[in-house]
Amino acid sequence: MTKKTFITGAIILMAAGFVTRIIGFIYRIYLSNLIGAEGIGLYQLIVPVYSLIILTLTSGVSIAVSKMIAEQAAQGNFINIKRISKVGLAGVLAGSSILSVLLYFNIDFIVNFILKDARTYTSVLLMIPCIPLIAAASAYKGYFYGIQEVTPTAISQIVEQVVKIAIIMALAARFLEAGLEYACALATVGMAVGEMSNLFLLAVYYRFKKYPHITPKSRQGIIRKRKLVASILACAAPISFNRFIISMMAAAEVILIPQRLLAGGLNQVQSMEAYGKLTGMALPLIMFPALVTTSLATTLVPAISEAISLNNYGRANYRISKSIQITMVLGFVFMALFACYPDKIANMIYPGQNVGYTLFMLSFTCIFIYLSQILTGIMNGLGKQGLYLINSIVGSAIRILCVYFLIPQHGIPAYILGVIISALIVCILNFITIMKCTGMALDLRHWVVRPALVTVLLFLLSNYIYSFFNFLKLPVIWQTLFAVGAYIVIALFLMALVGAIDWRELLQLLGIRNKKVRKYKKI
Repeated sequence: MTKKTFITGAIILMAAGFVTRIIGFIYRIYLSNLIGAEGIGLYQLIVPVYSLIILTLTSGVSIAVSKMIAEQAAQGNFINIKRISKVGLAGVLAGSSILSVLLYFNIDFIVNFILKDARTYTSVLLMIPCIPLIAAASAYKGYFYGIQEVTPTAISQIVEQVVKIAIIMALAARFLEAGLEYACALATVGMAVGEMSNLFLLAVYYRFKKYPHITPKSRQGIIRKRKLVASILACAAPISFNRFIISMMAAAEVILIPQRLLAGGLNQVQSMEAYGKLTGMALPLIMFPALVTTSLATTLVPAISEAISLNNYGRANYRISKSIQITMVLGFVFMALFACYPDKIANMIYPGQNVGYTLFMLSFTCIFIYLSQILTGIMNGLGKQGLYLINSIVGSAIRILCVYFLIPQHGIPAYILGVIISALIVCILNFITIMKCTGMALDLRHWVVRPALVTVLLFLLSNYIYSFFNFLKLPVIWQTLFAVGAYIVIALFLMALVGAIDWRELLQLLGIRNKKVRKYKKI
């Protein structure tokens, strides 16, 4: 993979991610107005279970397939590319089918003893038969990521969101009449059917789209399917196990939150509302800019794997360093944005829901959440899943302890403090591993010092930027949109001015400039 395709692929995913998140926000605004904070809280109880199952099944296969395909493509063994994806598809279908049967026979235990809310029964029941079809998409995604063709996955993400919101809008009135339990079940059905439409589109692309640059011209280097199965299992099993442990701890963490809020003196409606505002309203806003880091992390896995397979550690370090630099700039900019305009942004998206204070508190997690995502991609690309698991368990344990012991006395702010502390510790541990593995040095001047200086200036300018648009006499929503847009433009300009962003290197990565940056001319 060349530098151009590495970054270009990430940009395509970012563009698709931007569109899908915009559609997702329309969906979430509609859903929050439809079922309220309590309904969002109930729906968010299902999401950790859904994520635990789907991510466990899909993350290992997707990463394993993309890594193996990238390595085989780099070595010119194109005959193995589709063989790898077919083996991955068969494996994930078999595993997910077995798991669905096990879940069906244990549904009462899940609803009554794990979620502890009988209203989630219908949602879980409807989710179970959809699992194999949703999981199957991971093999196709791994195939497209491995050949550095991200357009099909980008389009499928948009289709998924459109289908999901169309189902909700078409059937909402009928399900609402049956009660909150069935309204949440509708949201679960929309999520599942949207994922299945994603699979359908990827399968069509896989079947009919031809890519001449990977068309096998001989059977050179062919690997037997038995060996491919062993190789995929060897790569996917530790990743899926990691994801299972991490997702299980994350699910325990978020399911405990409303229970510990109850222990702190809130009633069930209040605790579910507080939980819904945190996980279903404020957190999605914080995660919106993460489309950049998730896209970079996705393309980093095959990019780093390819560079390492060719023993080109200079190229791998360059990609890692630039990705971290972009992530840190993003984290500082949006931390300042959400901290400066929490009420204005929250009221624009969720009018009358009083989410501003929760958004303000969560704003200080931006840097750590975004950085954790990019470091996850780097660790997977380097094949350090075991150490990543250990580091993640440490972080999850800290958050669970904060949830259990601190939330009853101090509420949601204690949990957010735990998120910041745990993410900081995990990032430090991951950095130590990456530096030992690659020899990469910390660049605190570009990663921390310069972005932090710009952030201080942004805090000082925030009120002036917002007030500047008073003369237009616009409605509050439009004034907020203009202020946020101006804020981001000014922030990026200042980042470039102080050297936190090097436009020449970014243009080179995009392939717009032919002139090489001297520092990396041997890469």
